[in-house]
Amino acid sequence: MAVNAIGVISGILTIVGFLEDNFGSGDVSGSTIRVAVGLEGRDGEPPTDTGGDLPDIRVWNNNGVFTGITADPGSVGGGNVGSVEVSHDNQNVYSLFSANNDAICVAWVTVENSDDRGGNRYAVSGDYGKECGGTWYASGMFPTSDTEYEPPCFWIDGDGDQPKTGFQVRWPAFSGDAFDENDTDPQKFCNDIDFGLREEDDPNTINFWTRKARKAKTKRVAAAPARAQWMASQLVISDAKTNSALELCGSATSLGPDFAHTGEGKFCDMGDKKLYGLCGDGVSDDCFDLEARALAPKSVRRGGVLPRLVSPYALVRDWRKNGTASR
Repeated sequence: MAVNAIGVISGILTIVGFLEDNFGSGDVSGSTIRVAVGLEGRDGEPPTDTGGDLPDIRVWNNNGVFTGITADPGSVGGGNVGSVEVSHDNQNVYSLFSANNDAICVAWVTVENSDDRGGNRYAVSGDYGKECGGTWYASGMFPTSDTEYEPPCFWIDGDGDQPKTGFQVRWPAFSGDAFDENDTDPQKFCNDIDFGLREEDDPNTINFWTRKARKAKTKRVAAAPARAQWMASQLVISDAKTNSALELCGSATSLGPDFAHTGEGKFCDMGDKKLYGLCGDGVSDDCFDLEARALAPKSVRRGGVLPRLVSPYALVRDWRKNGTASR
């Protein structure tokens, strides 16, 4: 049985389902939290920044009272889901995720309270890290078998390689019952309470709602940091409906390898956020040659014929249904 949650598809709030396997009942009286991270390169090849240290997780009840913590819970490999048990009183309503020193790219998080804490289940996707100003990229991960919904993942890190050091979640805000079909703007969650990204060293406190009227804050979005060298040496090719070269190039906070989307017919040079069309019949401007895995400036073409091009990529990851990783 799937758990319905509020996700984001094509920039609009919608209901998405998270499969039963995304949740886990632990042995503690408290809650079990599962953290999914973005897919890494094949057979241990880079990128290596998607998997890493699981975050410290602190828990508060609905009154904003701190009830428990699990620190240094271990690590999780790229394209996998890590599990953290937190022993606490009351229900887990607010959770704070504080990054450790090996960055991870979070595709989604889920929580299941133990039966004596109500048995509640909630899920929050990586969409909100993207929407609320985190550095992000396509995750290559699918939380449901009902659709090809693939949330982006967003980076958190404790040693400064990435700007965001953690995030907080108010779980009930993302339940399916909270969905309002007349309110489709995901920015409403970026209020530092329902969802909030952090930049301070080792975050350890939360913001919480009181009985006073709720008032959302306006968030400033910082530009993404410079790309790591492994990102500049890789190309991702996708045809998934929930990936988009247009969105990657149009976002100030996207971060990752260059990206080509065959459905859109677009290529995003993630180094300078410049968008190109894919080479084909009738294309006269600079374009990206998908077969050669290289940009083809119009100045080097003669009579519409492409010259022999040299690919700059050390690794190509093909996320299409029949794709493979290649050098």
